[in-house]
Amino acid sequence: MDGDEVDRRMDDAASALAEARWGDARIAFTEVVAVRPSAEALDGLGRTMWWIGETAEAIALRTRAYTAHRRAGRDADAARIATWLAIEHASTPGREAIARGWLGRAERLAAGGDPTARGWFALARSTLETDPVRIAALADAALAVARDTADAALEIRALGRSGLGLVRSGRSDAGIARLDEAMAAASAGEAEQPEVFAETCCDMVAACEETLDGRRLEQWGGVAERFLDLRPHPTLLGFCGSCCAGILAARGDTAGAERWLTWTIDRLAAGGHASRCVEPAARLAELRVAQGRLEEAERLVTGIEARPEAVRAVAGIHLARGETGAASSVLHRRLAKIGPDSMAAIPVLAMLVPIQVDRHDLAGAETSVQRISRLSAASGDDAHRALADVAAARLRLARGDAEAAGKGFRSAAERYDRLGMPLDAARARVLLAEALSASGDTGSSAAEARAAAAVLDRAGLVAEADEADALSRSLGGRGRVGPKRVGTLTKREREVLLLVAEGLSNAEIAERLYISPVTAGHHVSNVLAKLGVRSRTEAAVHAHLLRSG
Repeated sequence: MDGDEVDRRMDDAASALAEARWGDARIAFTEVVAVRPSAEALDGLGRTMWWIGETAEAIALRTRAYTAHRRAGRDADAARIATWLAIEHASTPGREAIARGWLGRAERLAAGGDPTARGWFALARSTLETDPVRIAALADAALAVARDTADAALEIRALGRSGLGLVRSGRSDAGIARLDEAMAAASAGEAEQPEVFAETCCDMVAACEETLDGRRLEQWGGVAERFLDLRPHPTLLGFCGSCCAGILAARGDTAGAERWLTWTIDRLAAGGHASRCVEPAARLAELRVAQGRLEEAERLVTGIEARPEAVRAVAGIHLARGETGAASSVLHRRLAKIGPDSMAAIPVLAMLVPIQVDRHDLAGAETSVQRISRLSAASGDDAHRALADVAAARLRLARGDAEAAGKGFRSAAERYDRLGMPLDAARARVLLAEALSASGDTGSSAAEARAAAAVLDRAGLVAEADEADALSRSLGGRGRVGPKRVGTLTKREREVLLLVAEGLSNAEIAERLYISPVTAGHHVSNVLAKLGVRSRTEAAVHAHLLRSG
């Protein structure tokens, strides 16, 4: 190709990348790189490979682009790629040192005087930060640079990060306003880079999960789904699938949460991708622990135990097996990484308090309760206040003040009811039942435990429902009636049940229903859990209810 033809193909490649035509972009950029491996062509090909899911190749190509910019003296462009490389390496466990190295390089280049480079460096630091106040402050610094330099991509990303930091630090209204603005600008295409929308969408979904704002997520959901249909990158898949599931689970729709998680896991696997954001397997493992399916939960977290989102599932597995020391160690390690003032510590501390109480470490529990109280007061979030109520009530109960404990558990249950979080409300009512029993009110205690068991049972959380049911029975109350009924199965699960009754394997079910074997296995597991049975043979007994109905 002559020079004019190279320029024309470069324009073609850039247009294809902007329009999400990954195959065309890959071909055109590859042709240009073969003839003229400029920094721009290498960077464009690297960004294309990132969207295709070839992450290692994307890193290699963008590293070459970084080197080309440095040799040409374009430090601002080199700094921008260095920040991307830092974030990219940080998203993979075990590459923290590499991420720090690239972040240090970006800082040195950004110090050279180019304001745009300083803005992107501040944004990178906000992305790697865990403290929400620092996230917002760094993003605000990037936002000021973006507006001074009219960098649309930096402005949108900084708005999103600032919004998420504000939400996580308790300033939800201000944070959501910034996220709405960022989403509007990103979805309108104000920034040429398609990844700007993907990353902004991740921040919005994370904020919606933090605030349990399903309505806002639904409003932006149509925009995100259209984007996802064109650009099924593992980052957006993992984040949206996991966080949407988190919102549904909090609202009590565990079946919906499970569908989102299994869909996300299957789609990532089908594309040969691993999640690089919120790991859906960790969220599914947490649900499996609540369902009492510990072996499945353990398989799901194998290899991802060190990820922050897996901590609750890993600790839950240890607790279910009576390994309180191991659970405590897992939670303390996470707290050490989070830092003393991060709102992310609240759910970890809330999980630690009952362990400290069970191990008679009331001084440790007192410290944890005080920390939760301080952080929840700073956040102003009602869900955080409910966790603080529960933690303080646990400590009061351990110290023998059952009446005060009961008031705390009741307050938490009522907060969860107002928030539309029925499962957490039911869990608080199980604890309320224990406090009422300790104070001698066995009648009210049995009623609270029975009501909680019914809620947990309907959600398919068999292990937790069984514990509540056992408490109700021990107090002379009626237990819940039988296992989950066939009528709670979805249409697809009913089809799977009938095929299980025919003796078909998961692979044969997958072939019959035109689904993947992995999906078939998930459906079979769901059927067994909902029916409250342990084997396919037991499940087959229930199939006659479908045939006779």
